[in-house]
Amino acid sequence: EGGEGGGYEEKIPVEEDAKGWLAVKPFIGALVAPSDAPPNNGDLPDFDLEVDWIYGYRGHDCFDNLVLDSKGRAVYPMADFVVAFDFKENSQQVYHGHNDDVVCLCQHPKNKDIIATGQVATICLSGRKKDPFICVTNVATGDIVKLPAKHKRAVRCLAFSPDGKYLASVGADNNNSIIIWDWEAKKKVLESKGDVNKIINIQWSQKNPDLLVTVGVKHIFFWYWDGGSLDRKRGLSGSVGIQTYFTHVFEEDGSVLLGGKKGSLIRFSSSRRPKVVQEKLHRGAIFALTMLPDGSGLVTGGKDGYVRVLSASGKKEKWSIKLPGYIRSLHSDGTSILVGTKRGEIYVLPVAGATDIPEPIVKGHFEGEVWALHTLENSFVTAGEDNLVIEWDMKTHKSIKCGKVSNAKKVPKVRRKYGVSTTSKMHPIRCARAVACSPDKTHVALGRNDGQIAILDAKTLAPVRTVNLNSQSKRQVRNQTGNWIEAMDYSPDGKFLAVGTHGMTVCICDVSKEYKCVMALKSHNSVVTHLDWSADSKHLRSTDKGYELLFFDIDPADPKKSVHNPHATSLKDVEWATNHCILSWPTQCVWDTDMDGSDVNAVDILNKQLVATGDDHGNVNLFRYPVLEETNKQRRIAGHSAHVTNVRFSKDGKYLVSAGGGDKSIIQWRVVSTVG
Repeated sequence: EGGEGGGYEEKIPVEEDAKGWLAVKPFIGALVAPSDAPPNNGDLPDFDLEVDWIYGYRGHDCFDNLVLDSKGRAVYPMADFVVAFDFKENSQQVYHGHNDDVVCLCQHPKNKDIIATGQVATICLSGRKKDPFICVTNVATGDIVKLPAKHKRAVRCLAFSPDGKYLASVGADNNNSIIIWDWEAKKKVLESKGDVNKIINIQWSQKNPDLLVTVGVKHIFFWYWDGGSLDRKRGLSGSVGIQTYFTHVFEEDGSVLLGGKKGSLIRFSSSRRPKVVQEKLHRGAIFALTMLPDGSGLVTGGKDGYVRVLSASGKKEKWSIKLPGYIRSLHSDGTSILVGTKRGEIYVLPVAGATDIPEPIVKGHFEGEVWALHTLENSFVTAGEDNLVIEWDMKTHKSIKCGKVSNAKKVPKVRRKYGVSTTSKMHPIRCARAVACSPDKTHVALGRNDGQIAILDAKTLAPVRTVNLNSQSKRQVRNQTGNWIEAMDYSPDGKFLAVGTHGMTVCICDVSKEYKCVMALKSHNSVVTHLDWSADSKHLRSTDKGYELLFFDIDPADPKKSVHNPHATSLKDVEWATNHCILSWPTQCVWDTDMDGSDVNAVDILNKQLVATGDDHGNVNLFRYPVLEETNKQRRIAGHSAHVTNVRFSKDGKYLVSAGGGDKSIIQWRVVSTVG
């Protein structure tokens, strides 16, 4: 049930000889101080980061995690955060009580501003695993109550009692344990085994405080709680058969309406056999159900992308609309219907009905990981492993334009077993891990997971051409199609595009010759991960996974004469247009002493004042420039719940943008002074 049922990966620490790597520093010979090198200053930087905006919504693996608070703000999880988004005023407020992926959410029945959220287990810097916990947040006051960590692996779903005093939670342990909390007292009232099959959803009857219902893989259970023990009764399957259920709601008479894997709407009660209300209401599973607050209707959402508004009995359809992607969450305040989709989008629909698909109020990446990031004057561009490339406005926090990594209509159905390691279900032709924008603002270049570059029109993000660089590979891979790209940038003069491939090659592509590779630099002995151009477009530096830092002299007149320059001293005073190579003189000690070389994924430098890094522990880190000693202090800013794959300062230095790989979030941070 992983794809449909919302499975999230358990994070396992990897043992590495980190201290040994840091002591050796295989790139040390290439680190030469410039003639005007500033002295090392190991103090904390005079700047810090504050969240300015969080882009995206976690819909790819979660259900029933979207509500409206008392002010009409959409409240939902993303990465470590709970976000309250006022989509009418276009403002956000974020709450940071968690330290890893927030994967479930529920709302207090009496106070719409009280939100309970649960997370997955986390791995701390020492490699020790910490159990997941629950936060109860008042989004009006900002107060957060953190409950003791009593579950294992993850908190899968939550439900408040009718009076709001108690909170029921389901864990992701082998028994899918159920815990009932007196949450204000931070006290566990009882714990009971759930079922060996996964529990996907739990609801507490708002009419009968003694009754809870859970649904999940091949079951529905009625739970009776008298204040002491929790007794379980299995729902009869009858003629509907045993199947998986993803969502359920209570009716006025105490019956339960369920949405199942087969797309039918089914009514259950504890004493009667189930009845099919509507057979195959949706094509594929029903993932979301909600009752309108006045009881006048039922809203359903399914794998087919349809939102259907039915009569209260569920037998008659009033209206429906098809949205892009699976429907993951539904919520209504009686006037509007809030819809969350697997594509990381949130829509607002009027209860009275809609015929045209509105613009989503929230948009984001939703599949695989997010690596590709490039900042422009007042915007930035991201590309993901979900066939999306998006330009975002830093001021309005909205998407300016959206395109595709590939417009190919037909791709192989089965992904190849070699190539990039990713959780994306999409073919490599539709996945990108690098993006660059030409200095003349005419093209956007993407580095794809199939070893090709895709050139898009910068104004429309429409495709212009693709260029296959697999034939330039130094390493030999079957059919030469697994040399994916994660490093690329245009020369400052706009004549060339340098592309670092997993074929251990830096390709120099001539823009005027339709991006033909005019020179392949093959001095690296491992896959190329980062590169920088010099400000005069005459030199390149690049790093690889073997921790080499190499330099190249580029001949603009005849790029075929470009060569590897083994004399780092001769380039010590070169001014670099960008500072993205993690192995460089000013960034030589950005690793903690217990880190491996691969634990820092990205680096950027602002005006020779600040060094920012993104690491495998979900942190964005700030140092003073330069970072020359292991004892240099840093500001460690948490927020991402997965490895931070990229960090980039805005052109004016007011913001830092970071990309979270597995959490698929983009966070825009304000750079704020700590002086005075």
